[in-house]
Amino acid sequence: MTNNTSIGRNAILNSFTLIVSLAVAFFLSPFLVQRLGSVGYGTWTLVTSMISYMALLDLGLRGTVTRFVSRYHAQGAHEESSRAVSAVFWIRLWTGLVILWAAAFLSTLAPSLLRIPPEMQSSTRWALILVGTSLAVTLTFGIFGAVLAALQRFDLLCSVSISQIALRTAGTIWLLRSGHGIVALAVWELCAVILANATLTVLAMRVYREIRVIFRRPDAATLRKLGGYSFYLIAINTSRQVINYTDTLVVGALISVTAVTFYTIAGGLLEYARQMVSALGLSFLPMASSMEARGQKDQLRDLLLNGTCATLLVGLPIYTALFFRGDNFIGLWMGQEYAQISGSILQMLLVGQIFLIAQYTNYNILCALEKQKPLALRLAGEAVANLILSIVLARRIGVMGVAVGTLIPGVINHALFGSRYVCKLLEIPVSQFLWRSWVRSAVAVIPFGLACYLSDLFWFPVNMLQFVFQIAVLLPVLVLGVGASRTLRSSV
Repeated sequence: MTNNTSIGRNAILNSFTLIVSLAVAFFLSPFLVQRLGSVGYGTWTLVTSMISYMALLDLGLRGTVTRFVSRYHAQGAHEESSRAVSAVFWIRLWTGLVILWAAAFLSTLAPSLLRIPPEMQSSTRWALILVGTSLAVTLTFGIFGAVLAALQRFDLLCSVSISQIALRTAGTIWLLRSGHGIVALAVWELCAVILANATLTVLAMRVYREIRVIFRRPDAATLRKLGGYSFYLIAINTSRQVINYTDTLVVGALISVTAVTFYTIAGGLLEYARQMVSALGLSFLPMASSMEARGQKDQLRDLLLNGTCATLLVGLPIYTALFFRGDNFIGLWMGQEYAQISGSILQMLLVGQIFLIAQYTNYNILCALEKQKPLALRLAGEAVANLILSIVLARRIGVMGVAVGTLIPGVINHALFGSRYVCKLLEIPVSQFLWRSWVRSAVAVIPFGLACYLSDLFWFPVNMLQFVFQIAVLLPVLVLGVGASRTLRSSV
């Protein structure tokens, strides 16, 4: 099988898994809100948000395993592969124990730190412990999924992922229809996680039969090798976690659990859109790495310009439609009681996210060039400013203040500094970058945005099917805009 065929197959498999995951989350979210209620759903969101921070204890090691195992396997250095995997497994086992202790500790503090209603406090404690246990299992045995990724067995990875999604979804629907709450959801999640990770472990050991995993303390040289690669990835992942997922905790701590539901609806919808756009950029990293290794600087420049334009042409129409029609969509999706508040929050968050779209290409190119340090520092500054502003503004103007606190640092970081560094590295004038990517994309999307705005004023959908039909009717306007942008390019 050729490399191009493998890359295409893997891209299709990963995209299909992402689509299944997003589709399930999209249709399951209103069901969760209806069955759990605003208080129950808000509490469940706070539980998963608190535990999700512990995912930072991954320490960038999954990507490190994938990188080193793929290299050593190609070289036939199976002993080196075993040493790397054993070292990470040793670290992950101790990390899992830390997560279990932290989840138990959080379960004693959460009811007093967050505005959890008295009737939900016991459920919150148990849910925190169970969800924390699920994360501990996932991190500990997730390295075997990384081994499969290193061997490019995405067929097995995607099969397990889709099976886990199906199992979790079926159990969730049955439990909630039977009248169970968040503790039952956490128990079922743990069962699905254990089964999926056991399957990955068995598959990895069968596919890579030469590997041997030994539980022992790794030597200093191995630790330095692993740590040197993952350090700035840890900083980037930590900053992104703070930027993307701190808001719900701030809302829960300073406003109310009910307000968390309104904020989560907007943030969740934005997360779906963000994943759709970022998935396109995943293919840029191996392309950029190959070009850098061959010294193909002209191709790297083209990748930056064309890749940024591609992500903008995918992301801007999605974000534009959500900005003008997001409140209608939320009303049909979750219920009219959420439309106004969640829609306003969504609009505020979208303004900052527009400037982030171009950064998916920048990030992958910087990682390929091993120049991600400035990006890590800028994201760390954005994360700190985000947290401080969100807390201050939440006290002054409520839930919208949290959205504003997220908006301002993001715009300053990505709009003013986002692409300057990579343009300097590749010796591209910033004006050329802006013209080839942003101006052309704006020409393509502005007519579509105007059509969305007018349809929002004069064409109100009565159900989700009609909403989807309206967007489909407007898509030819976007196609015409893309054609106009191509004409603009050829005339310059």
